[in-house]
Amino acid sequence: MRTELAVPWDGMGLSGYALPGGGGLLAALALLAYVMNDKGKGGSRPNKELNEAIERVVGGLVRGIGRYVTGRDLAGEPRSTATWWRSGIRTDGADSVDDLVAVPVPRTAEPAASLTKPGTAPRTATARRVLLMPLRVLASMGRALAAWSCWPQAARSLVRLAPLPVAWGLWRHQEATVLVLLGVAVVVLGVALTGPDGLGWWTPRTPTDDELLGPAVWAGARQVLRLDEKEPRSKWLRLDADLSEEGARIVLRLPLEWMGGKEAVNALQHVVDTRVPGEWVARWERAGAAQFVQWTRKPKPAEKPALPDYVEWKPTGNRYEVFVGQAVEGDCIVDVMVHTQSATPHWGVGGDTGSGKSTVLYIPIVHGRQHGELIDILDTKQNSLIEAEGHSGVRVHKTVRSCISAFAEFMVSMMAAENAMGKDAAPGMRAQLIPRLLVIDELPTLIKMAYVWWKYGLKGKGVPPFLDWFSIILLQGRSSDHRIVVGTQQFANSFFGGTMERAQIGTKIVVGLQDRISWGVAFGQSTPVIQYDTTVKGRGVFADKRQAPDAEHLFVREFQPAYITPRVAEHLAACPPAPDWFDAGDIAPWITDDILKEADLVAAVGAFLPGGLYGPDAPTSVTPPAGVGGTGPSPSSAHVTGAPVTSGVTGRVTAAGAEAEAAEDAALPATYSLAEACGAGIVPWKYATARQYKKRSQERGVPFPDGVTDGRTTYYTEDELKDWVVRWKESAEA
Repeated sequence: MRTELAVPWDGMGLSGYALPGGGGLLAALALLAYVMNDKGKGGSRPNKELNEAIERVVGGLVRGIGRYVTGRDLAGEPRSTATWWRSGIRTDGADSVDDLVAVPVPRTAEPAASLTKPGTAPRTATARRVLLMPLRVLASMGRALAAWSCWPQAARSLVRLAPLPVAWGLWRHQEATVLVLLGVAVVVLGVALTGPDGLGWWTPRTPTDDELLGPAVWAGARQVLRLDEKEPRSKWLRLDADLSEEGARIVLRLPLEWMGGKEAVNALQHVVDTRVPGEWVARWERAGAAQFVQWTRKPKPAEKPALPDYVEWKPTGNRYEVFVGQAVEGDCIVDVMVHTQSATPHWGVGGDTGSGKSTVLYIPIVHGRQHGELIDILDTKQNSLIEAEGHSGVRVHKTVRSCISAFAEFMVSMMAAENAMGKDAAPGMRAQLIPRLLVIDELPTLIKMAYVWWKYGLKGKGVPPFLDWFSIILLQGRSSDHRIVVGTQQFANSFFGGTMERAQIGTKIVVGLQDRISWGVAFGQSTPVIQYDTTVKGRGVFADKRQAPDAEHLFVREFQPAYITPRVAEHLAACPPAPDWFDAGDIAPWITDDILKEADLVAAVGAFLPGGLYGPDAPTSVTPPAGVGGTGPSPSSAHVTGAPVTSGVTGRVTAAGAEAEAAEDAALPATYSLAEACGAGIVPWKYATARQYKKRSQERGVPFPDGVTDGRTTYYTEDELKDWVVRWKESAEA
């Protein structure tokens, strides 16, 4: 046994080799402490700089070791939003620009014809997926390693510290450590295989909106609020995890010293509007101790209900309520009723030729007949309402002469009915009254043709009384149950005799595409245009004198009229027959001789009634189809013969008379507006030039022809315009 003698060193009892070993370490530490604490008065500047350098090195070393052990980034700001237990997303802007480019939508192509047997393709796709799975798994593991900075800090700390226990285990317990490492590898591989690129049994955590959008919002808000860069975002700003949910919020605490003027408030709103998807509404709290602003997602507007392309017509059971279709009111689809007992009892349908307005006119015809009304149709197009022809209670007038005659008789009937409802009327006269309806298809065309017939066919002088009759009926028809429904291209005042008369058209329906001018004429210039699908047959809008809930203009609603055309004949055939006098074409039995004379004196109607100077030789009658006839009891009108203008003419119109009236209409000269004449070459100048020459005609003593008007546009015959052109040129040469 070897014995070592302890030799004292300098009386301190330390072994002789203590100085190079432990003694040397102690000496070095003492020297370091002396240098670092050398702060005497005579300390030199190099010593101070050395001290600061040593402090920086030691401090950096300590911080680095702390960051390494705790799993944080070793230097700089954190590169992700990861916390100790939760993964995060990159915040250092290290993504490639290519990652920001939107992926183009792949083109869709027709699938190529398969040459394999049915059922082969799915098996092939499955086999390909299985074969490629290892490659996808390896790729996913590579992406996971590349996203090291997004790992939870606990995981990063574990990986960084793992080499120490692994090295110790391989040194002291090699076999057990190898087994543990193999187990860890199997677990990692199993996680990768069951992940999204493998079997898809689990998916990685989706970052919250607070993680994705919070940094960008905070960067802008911090500048507006003038907060220090070191202020933690969690102290001032909070975004809900999913901002797409209803009721999602963004809450920003406001510093008490922040004034928050208008520009600053707008700047904060701009930050949210530009950095957070969607629309957000702010609520400011500045009065209490806790001042903040809260943004909530703007509620989605209620989805506008879609009108059906087809609406089936249905009876209402009420004579004064006509079901005409369905419309959109707010968030609902409602049935549209025309209320004819209101202060505006008449209604109309507007639209261009072919828009479907004539189809809508079948509705009041069927509704009126189902409630016992007698229908007169003025149809100068001669075939637009053909489904209503031949049924009891419906008289269709197709020539200009017969239309004007029916117009005159309807007005006299209204005046007589008004008289029969008075206190001084003969007993029993009121019991004879029957409600009547006048349906006018293509009102502007009728007015134009009537004026052409008056001036060029009858060689009449002055202004004919047709529009005056129309005005009287519109103003007085409701009280005597005489109503009008019109089809027109436009609801211009001039077609109805004036603004007051047109105001009696309570419900205005417009179908098909309408230009801005026609829209303004119908509903007012201040009424905004409604966009609707004009490709749907009959689709349009309507207004019924109601004011919009939130504005000072008409309440116009999108509208789909009911389609009744295929069942018009069926409905009319099921109606009770009309009185014999109506189907025979006679005038109403309540029209007495005295009323006839008074009406002729007031409105000059006598000459236009059947048998009169300008009236048809025989009235228009109804020829019912087989099995339907006017067999019901009815008062006779044969006794109403006091006025010489009617000559007591009754009975059915003859074929020869109808042909003569049709030939008369065909013989009327064609008329043109000045613009149409310039376009057709009748007037050899451009329209603007022709207008200038027209203005100068009177100055040169070359009268311009008067023409005829439909209330809105003036029309001229070809001979009139050519004669004026010749006279104008002669005056220019003189």
